[in-house]
Amino acid sequence: MRQLIFTLLTSLTLFSCQVDEEIIPLVGIYRAHVLGVAGPFDLIISTHRSDNVLIEAPFDGSNWAIIEVDIDDKDLTVKDIDILSQQIYTTATIKGDGFFSGNSLELEYCIKEGNDCLTYKIVATKL
Repeated sequence: MRQLIFTLLTSLTLFSCQVDEEIIPLVGIYRAHVLGVAGPFDLIISTHRSDNVLIEAPFDGSNWAIIEVDIDDKDLTVKDIDILSQQIYTTATIKGDGFFSGNSLELEYCIKEGNDCLTYKIVATKL
């Protein structure tokens, strides 16, 4: 009985934290630019959980942050990226979307501080 419980708990742990294999092509280091603001810099994407990934970049062109994004249309050649609203700095939130195709990534998002919402776009190519 103890062996069965151990096996079940181990299986649940392994399967609940599993990363979706279809997002693996996104993982890596990209050469990126924030259009009209800064670049080039290295943007980093790593797996997080299920079909979500973490992206590290200077989203406003100077201050580095890590955000979590949701990947949709994982089985298609053009994958949809959703940046759900989240806090990136003490006084700022980010929200937006984008896409990944081939080795290219494009993110368009708004960084909101108070009543101001500044729109940015990152264009990146996987190294």
